[in-house]
Amino acid sequence: MRKHLPPISNQYKKAVTSSVILVLSFFLIYGLLIMLSLALIVLLGYFAIQIIAIQVSYWSLLLGIGVFSMGVFIFIFLVKFIFTKDKTDHSLLIEINRKHEPKLFELIDEVVENVGTQKPKKVLLSPEVNASVSYNSVFWSMILPVKKNLTIGLGLINSTTESELKAILAHEFGHFSQRSMKVGSYVNQANKMVFNTLYKNENFDSTLNSFAKMHALITLFAQFSYFIISGIKWILQRTHNFLYKKHMSLSRQMEFNADAIAATVVGSEVNCEALLRLDLSEMALNNSVNFYLNSPEKCITKNIYENQNSLMTIYAKEFNYKIENELPKVTLSDIYKFNHSKLHIEDQWASHPTMQQRVESIMKLNIPSENLHNNLAKKTLNHFDKYSEALTQKYLAANGINYNNKFISNDEFLEKFETTASSFKFPEIFNSYFNLKNPPLISIEDIKLNNDEPSSTDFFNDENVNKVFEISTIASELQTLEVIKNKDYKIKTFDYDGLKYFAKDAHKVQKNCEKRLEILKFEIEKNDQDFLQFLSRNIKNERRNDFEKFLEKYIKADSHYENYMQGFQKFVPFIDFMRTTLPFEQIRKKRFELAKPEEEFKQLVKNLIAEDDFNSQIKEENLKLLQEYLVSNNKYFEFNKYINSETTMLFEVLDVFFEILSNQFLEAKKNLLEFEAEIYKEILSEKI
Repeated sequence: MRKHLPPISNQYKKAVTSSVILVLSFFLIYGLLIMLSLALIVLLGYFAIQIIAIQVSYWSLLLGIGVFSMGVFIFIFLVKFIFTKDKTDHSLLIEINRKHEPKLFELIDEVVENVGTQKPKKVLLSPEVNASVSYNSVFWSMILPVKKNLTIGLGLINSTTESELKAILAHEFGHFSQRSMKVGSYVNQANKMVFNTLYKNENFDSTLNSFAKMHALITLFAQFSYFIISGIKWILQRTHNFLYKKHMSLSRQMEFNADAIAATVVGSEVNCEALLRLDLSEMALNNSVNFYLNSPEKCITKNIYENQNSLMTIYAKEFNYKIENELPKVTLSDIYKFNHSKLHIEDQWASHPTMQQRVESIMKLNIPSENLHNNLAKKTLNHFDKYSEALTQKYLAANGINYNNKFISNDEFLEKFETTASSFKFPEIFNSYFNLKNPPLISIEDIKLNNDEPSSTDFFNDENVNKVFEISTIASELQTLEVIKNKDYKIKTFDYDGLKYFAKDAHKVQKNCEKRLEILKFEIEKNDQDFLQFLSRNIKNERRNDFEKFLEKYIKADSHYENYMQGFQKFVPFIDFMRTTLPFEQIRKKRFELAKPEEEFKQLVKNLIAEDDFNSQIKEENLKLLQEYLVSNNKYFEFNKYINSETTMLFEVLDVFFEILSNQFLEAKKNLLEFEAEIYKEILSEKI
């Protein structure tokens, strides 16, 4: 039964009208360029015939072909978009059909009927946490009723209920369900077409280069063609940049309207629950893959989606999410908890609104959720396990993970993952207080005791933790406001704490932020001092020496980190040229300038290896890499090309150097905090 879909918003209508006017204007310019190219073909064809008619010879034929080819290539450049296909890499996809998966296809049929659109031509499964509807052809989809392909990520199916999956599919098909929504899809396809004309020129360039190699005279005319095409590109690029920004504005409105359609099909609450879990689900899948990428044992899994489920459960416990229908329930207040920023700048180049904007818009509709199916979406697939194993193999192989390694069970994965993760976690009693800040660098002799007991021993309550997060947020906001103040960020207005400001007023907001930051820092510094005084006053004498040793090691580790990191940061800018495309002469100059800084960096590496404090952090294979680098005489660039083995070694050395520094400091910080947590718990238990 087709649902009564919501009316198109006024904002969307305005965005459509603006985009349509721009697209029509663009195509008037584009059409004029095509007409001029046709006229050029006729004119050059006439000249070519006249040249050949004067005297038929090898040279006159060659000259005539060269002249005529200029017009032909310019025309081909302008119309090649007609034959461009929006190719999808199917190597990571599995096509499924109605015969083998009747339940899922029934769900798709229901969604298609609800939103009033066509059934997909193909249904494909991908490994990711995503869903999309796409065309095979960009140009012809604007004129002919080309059928769409539906791609559903198995990572998405694995982390939604049946009703939530229905909501996401309704959103995707919602883009094509109403006439005014179709206008948006036409603008989208037109934008892709223009992009293909401007930037997807590999085959065209290859053909023109091959033609140019026929003869030196032909090369000359090919260069003339390149010159004219470059001028056409200059015109199209400037028009396209403006069109693209306006299209992004339309795209954001399309998302809001597609969300409204999905809410009409399943209700506001279910639609929001599906959206809010997406980031958690994607994080769980990505971290599962990263575990195998970084596994020193080179182990592997047959089913990455079991690992995804396990990590979602771990994260739900860590972030205090409820479990409903066997899945974590993420709320908007949970999202706000991790986002303390009061600064909002509308990203004119963003294709999607923020998750918060989308959820708030859906909740305003307040459409009740009825006839829910809260069973897991993966139960709609008869062969879910089979697809899981097949896509696991494809996905891991695509990420460079050898599938011939040792297989581990999901229980073994969990054990290894938690062991690895525990090395980066601080004691729970601190309530994430030290996640974004470090303990103060104070030796036990410098802890000044006063006669007053603290009014509260709850040093790490939510209020204080929120202050720490707010300090980090304001520091980031101040950087952005500085960019706005310096006019490096081209915007007219921005919002701060619910109020709108002009860009020229950024300095006023900066001053208010700086005042707030100063107050927060003072309060947190006092809280840190109170905590250390509390420990120092109440710690048992036999444990005071241990406390002093942990503090000393932590202070020493911080000093090591600062000193070595300073040398590291001094060296890194000298190799930036390897990451960019430069003329050969400039590369050779940069390589010459690298010689002395690299000598200094190698000395730094020698010192690090010789430091006893770093021994526990240097793995055997990393020690071997560093020693090979120290005795190497790498040239990095020779015979007008980079030596990949040498540049790879350099970047690996930098990664290892940074990892050793970070791990050594992290270990000292963690050891200190674990000791302080132990003492803190003992003191609290004695005071009860």
